[in-house]
Amino acid sequence: MGKGNDQTVAHRAADVVDNVADGIRSAAHDVGGTARDAASRVVSAVEGGYDEVGQYARDSFDRTRARARSYENSFECCVRDNPKTSLLIAAALGALLFAWWKH
Repeated sequence: MGKGNDQTVAHRAADVVDNVADGIRSAAHDVGGTARDAASRVVSAVEGGYDEVGQYARDSFDRTRARARSYENSFECCVRDNPKTSLLIAAALGALLFAWWKH
């Protein structure tokens, strides 16, 4: 093999190495894009989940608040309709709490 042949083989080897490096760079770029796309989909799914859970919590809180107001209104009506009984019950509860606290 002559000197010219050695240079040709070296150039071909360098071209092969360059092609392989380009292929690796391209594959790495594709993997990076795929990872970014996957991460974006995960973020979107998590955000959607947070929105859904938040809406469920708001709805649950609103239902609970409405139920508490209903109980409050019922209690007020009951006290208004039976003032003497309500006063006796309040006094008895006060006496029990005082006895428990003092003990």
